[in-house]
Formats: sequence, structure tokens, C-alpha cells
Amino acid sequence: MTPKLHRKFIKLAGAFSPSLESHIRRLGPLEIPSRKHLGLPHFLARTIIGQQLSTKAARTIWLRVKSIARETNQRIPQYFSRDNIEAIRACGVSGNKTLALLAINEAHALGTFSPARLRKMDFETRSETLLELRGVGQWTVDMASMFYFGDKDIWPVGDLAVARTFRSFLNARQARQMDGFAARFSPNRSYLACYMWQIVDGDIDVEPI
Repeated sequence: MTPKLHRKFIKLAGAFSPSLESHIRRLGPLEIPSRKHLGLPHFLARTIIGQQLSTKAARTIWLRVKSIARETNQRIPQYFSRDNIEAIRACGVSGNKTLALLAINEAHALGTFSPARLRKMDFETRSETLLELRGVGQWTVDMASMFYFGDKDIWPVGDLAVARTFRSFLNARQARQMDGFAARFSPNRSYLACYMWQIVDGDIDVEPI
């Protein structure tokens, strides 16, 4: 985020919420962490494991999965095979998420989800393509779009922390038009989401560990 864009965010927030303006001013310009270097299968696996879990729980389970894969000298996503289902479940991964991890490995082996091909797609087309993969919902697509593909204008309405935090800066009448207020920050709503995570957690939870 450039200083100029940060100043614009301060001005936009100040037009409807002095409190949000204060937070954005205090936090300063933010950057959207890039996780492109991880590889798409790795990123999707980590994101799926984190679905509907607290930051602490997701990180704990992911560390267990990485550790047991390392012990068997297998890489991610190749470790996600039917031979390892019981071991994956023992790490704390639910049955549905385990099957989703296996689907990631299968898609990777088939070359179905080529990052280069997906990167050329617009957001809607890429979303439709990724949503075909078992276990991938809109929240996972939004996370991939922001942190893997680097889209700057993603507003992850399915993320409860983002929605609740942003709504807390709106009065009752404004809250009924929450997405409209978020749209004021377009085409840079990904940064707005990152501010919400910083405010509520003091961190942007995309740590790959």
C-alpha cells in the first residue's frame, strides 16, 4: 500500500466512521502478504484446514500435518493419499476436510488446477473453476484470490472476523448497507479486509508455517 492510498483510506473511513479512521491512521500503510511461493496446492490445503477454526487451532493442526508428512519423507500435497487418511485424521483434521485434501492431491497430480492458467482468468471464472474442487467454498476462493493470486479488490463477506469488525464501525442504519460502505474502498477492498484482521487479531492470518 502506498502512502497515497493510505491517505485515501483515512479520508474514506473518516467520511462515515471517525473510529475506523483512527485505526487506519494508527496502523499505517499495510501490505497484503503474498503466498505465491508456497504453491497453490500447499496454500489451498492450509486454507481448507483453517476453515471455521480459530487461528490457534488451525495453526496447531497444520503443524501436526506438516510434521507427520515430514516424518514419512513425503511432501505436501503428495502426502494426502488414502494410505494416510487415518494419520491425517489423527492430527485433528475432520473427515470432510481430509477428503478435500485428497482431492487437492488428485487435482494436482492431474494438472487440473494449473496456477498459470488460473492466474489468467478473471475473478468470476477463477472462482467457478476452484469451486469445482471438493472442500473449496467461496471463503477459500477469496483467500486464494487475495494472498495467492494477489487480487486487490476482494471483499470476503464470508469471513466472520472481517464482517463483524467492519460492522462494528457502522451504526444500525449503516450496518444494513455494509457491503455498500465497503464498496467505497473499491478497487482496493482487499486492503480493507486486511485492516479488519489487524484490528481484531493484531495480525493477518496467512502464516504458512
